[in-house]
Amino acid sequence: MCGRVTISDQTSIAEGLHLKLADDLKRSGNINVPPSMELPLFTDEKPSDLQYFSWTLIPFWAKEKPKFSTFNARIENLHESGSWKHLIGKKHCVIITDGFYEWKKLDEKAKKKQPYLIRMKDMRFTLMAGLWDTWLDKKTGEIIHSCTIITRPANDDMKNLHDRMPCLLTIENANIWVNRVLSLADRMKALEVLSPNLLELKSVQKLGDEEEYKDLF
Repeated sequence: MCGRVTISDQTSIAEGLHLKLADDLKRSGNINVPPSMELPLFTDEKPSDLQYFSWTLIPFWAKEKPKFSTFNARIENLHESGSWKHLIGKKHCVIITDGFYEWKKLDEKAKKKQPYLIRMKDMRFTLMAGLWDTWLDKKTGEIIHSCTIITRPANDDMKNLHDRMPCLLTIENANIWVNRVLSLADRMKALEVLSPNLLELKSVQKLGDEEEYKDLF
């Protein structure tokens, strides 16, 4: 799973990935972002624009915000689940993070856990494949753009820490994932598991500690 990430400020992201800011709102970085907050991303609809969507997907057909978890989408269920199947091939996005957190169980009952920060080696940003949707709250008229991060079984870098991980992307594969000209089969190939030794993992003593965070990498 992926339930906590760290992100840079909008100017650093826009300049680093050569994206246009989609609105005039100022958004700072955050080293401890949970679901329900906004994530920076670009979509297959606007691949050149930096946008911010709510992290917990609300399907367009939902009568209300889901009461079940939709901040992650299992790659194994993308073509079957009612929450995701209408988005495959139509509404892909790339979520832009500086890394993500995962907790390693230190005992059988998971009463003790050690947090780790994980990021892609030799890349300014850690990019994740996602899906997005737009929902209209018929009671209030509010329009909400939301997203989910696609997860897969862990690779060799991650399997000793957790059994799942986000579908991480190189820059090349990120552009493939949001390219609507390509077939769905070609776009799905971009989600193939990363080769080993492409991730860096560092243990974290206190999540959200700015001083410690600066020295992790």
